[in-house]
Amino acid sequence: MNESKAEYELPNVRVKGEGEITNIQHRSDRIGSNFGAYFNIIGKFQESLTDIHLQLPYSLKQGGWIGVGIMVLSAIIAIYSGHLLIRCLYYNGVNRLESYPAIGQAAFGRFGKITVQLFHYSILIGTSCIYIMLTGLNAQSMTQQLGVDLSLKLWITIAAIIAWVPFIALKTLREVAFLSIFGVLATVVVIVVTVVLGLLDLPRNMDKTHDAVVLSGLPVALASISFSFGGNVIYAHVEKSMKNPEQWTKILSLSVGTILVMYLVLGIPGYYVYGNATTSPILDNLPTGAALNVAKIMITIHVIIAAPLMMTTFANEVESMLNFDQRYPSKIREFTARLGLRTLIVICVALIAMNIPYFADFMSLIGALSNCMIVFVLPVVFYLKLYGWRSVRIWELIWCLFIIIIGFIGCVLGAKDAIEALKANFASK
Repeated sequence: MNESKAEYELPNVRVKGEGEITNIQHRSDRIGSNFGAYFNIIGKFQESLTDIHLQLPYSLKQGGWIGVGIMVLSAIIAIYSGHLLIRCLYYNGVNRLESYPAIGQAAFGRFGKITVQLFHYSILIGTSCIYIMLTGLNAQSMTQQLGVDLSLKLWITIAAIIAWVPFIALKTLREVAFLSIFGVLATVVVIVVTVVLGLLDLPRNMDKTHDAVVLSGLPVALASISFSFGGNVIYAHVEKSMKNPEQWTKILSLSVGTILVMYLVLGIPGYYVYGNATTSPILDNLPTGAALNVAKIMITIHVIIAAPLMMTTFANEVESMLNFDQRYPSKIREFTARLGLRTLIVICVALIAMNIPYFADFMSLIGALSNCMIVFVLPVVFYLKLYGWRSVRIWELIWCLFIIIIGFIGCVLGAKDAIEALKANFASK
């Protein structure tokens, strides 16, 4: 190897020599901007507004004002675990691993890879199904008020077709970044409308009470708030597209910081106004009218925009496993193959959304099990395995163990709530 070759910095790794640069991925293949990466990360955090983000005021009701501290703690953990995840991609200093499942394989062989894939893909596909289903439900609800009575399955089909267009037209998360920008703008509108309507409703709710700490509800609040910071499923793909990957941790910190501010702006006023009468989602507390309808429309726009983002991440990994770049050197043949695969993915997502009973509660169970493992537990475990726990300073090792404990608490309590919801649904059938 010729050590005089050009060298450059990647996250926590110094790479030398022409061969290693080729294996890691040369900068000429990285043309995604920091701006696009920033919005892609935020776009992932904005998933499932009605089920997670608009539940944040209710989470404060469950645990009390201490939930504000839990939000800040969860954001810090999210930044740290995301940093570790990308470090694991470069653990050997030679090859950049391709994806999250590849990290699992490097750490624990085939078992590690399959474990990550089960959690990873269940989140990507399951969340995509939720988005399509929510779009169909919201569209049906709003159009019925206008006298249009179409079946839910037809609305789900229409939503799937809308999501299919950008999904097959845009190859990677680099191209999908502009969709994330629109999704974030939609979220900002929802938050502004929610906060303004809530504050205007404050005079009618001056008698509401608040708690500093609710010990009985604190574990559930911890689980709910922790779920709101799950973005790890797309990190490897976002970082792969960045022109300046050495700035990954900075961009991640800015993204999570932005999300934290949005959560606090939504959660604190919501709980302050409605106190122990806060519902989930917070929209149910707000006075009805045109402004509330605007919020619902923006939520619908958000989830239909978010669906291609999740499906693109899944499709990128499948296409990588099938070696699309090598198998189809012709751009026309590669596009044709990608068109067929992605159309099949959309059809499967739509069929699942239409036909699985109580799918939202089922996905809450999958999310509880998968999200905490993917976001909290596995990045830390893989990091300690690949770099060696003896190489970690004692204070960082204690911090890692704390994160693992938090992850398992959220996993157990979230799964418990989801199972109880499923039992109640089947019992009432």
